[in-house]
Amino acid sequence: MPASFAEHISIAADRWCPFNCEAGSELPGFMVEVAERVFSKHGYEVEYIEMNWSRAIQEARKGEVNAIMGGFKSDAPDFVYPKEELAVLENRFFVRKESDWVYKGIDSLKTVQLGAILGYDYGNELRAYIQESGAEEVTILNGDYHPLSHGIKLLKRHRIDVLIETGPVFWYNAKKLGLADEFKVVGLTKKAAPAYIAFSPALEDSSRYAQILSEGIRGLRASGELASILAKYGLEDWK
Repeated sequence: MPASFAEHISIAADRWCPFNCEAGSELPGFMVEVAERVFSKHGYEVEYIEMNWSRAIQEARKGEVNAIMGGFKSDAPDFVYPKEELAVLENRFFVRKESDWVYKGIDSLKTVQLGAILGYDYGNELRAYIQESGAEEVTILNGDYHPLSHGIKLLKRHRIDVLIETGPVFWYNAKKLGLADEFKVVGLTKKAAPAYIAFSPALEDSSRYAQILSEGIRGLRASGELASILAKYGLEDWK
């Protein structure tokens, strides 16, 4: 088993702003700030590392980093999850404003070019469709740091017809690109799911870290600190 990280907790993810943004910036992301606030009270330093999402899961699974940030249980079922989530989110379908396409189930995707990010889990039906469709009907967005920004630009340029993403993340990034007025929502996936900071199954301290984080989130909520952090990113408490 890989050695545990002493006094240092490394958390990896691709950029998923406003939840995790540019590492080392003034606004590194809501989840980053929560992790830093919680673990600093226990003497730990949090290192947020930007990397490709698929690689982040692989590195955490091996114990090379302590955790992934912004993960759903379907992304990595074998990981150690806190009792407290850090968001409850649903995936939505985004198109250009002039589009008349509307999501009416999996079959409706067969008439459009869908953009989806490599390694993201969109639920069983969509996962199967993406895996079976191939490059002709689905554009897989890849990149170390910001595949979503690339996807938004492709949508604007008519290179793809539909992009799937959670609402807060899409709108935050579209606004940052100055393109928020160009798009609209035309459907969503079945139901919202909790998103977590999830810990490596290979490291013995993961259960303890998960417990510390859960207790810390409850404490931040009770003190009002959670609401203050959320407000910096234009978000509200989901509970």
